[in-house]
Amino acid sequence: MRYAQLSPAKVRFWASLDAALAWMAIPPLAPQFLALTYWLNGLLGGTAAAPSLAEPMHLLFVSLSGALIGTWALARLLHPVGLLGVIDGWARLYVAAVLAWVILVAGGPPVLWLFVFTEAAGSVSQLRAAYARPAA
Repeated sequence: MRYAQLSPAKVRFWASLDAALAWMAIPPLAPQFLALTYWLNGLLGGTAAAPSLAEPMHLLFVSLSGALIGTWALARLLHPVGLLGVIDGWARLYVAAVLAWVILVAGGPPVLWLFVFTEAAGSVSQLRAAYARPAA
């Protein structure tokens, strides 16, 4: 099997971390997710008050993001094969780059560095294992 050296346990580990964020898929809970994120941002010296989701489109995109995160996490939890770990690893690299751009260029909150770190760690962890030479 392709990428068999990437263990199912590793794929499941990173999927479980993503699953913890899936509660933002539920519209009444999405504002609490943002409030918690901005609370952490306040601990890091940034703004502690979360922006409101005043427009229905704001809530829609937060909830859709949560649904996609939850669906992708569930797929990897139920079928933790190496190929899904590789896809996730490359996607995490992209997400880390977008988050860094939002922080550095668009003035995003510093708490996003925590997400950059976890995305980069998940990417390195999975891709390094996937592309390692199989033991002879």
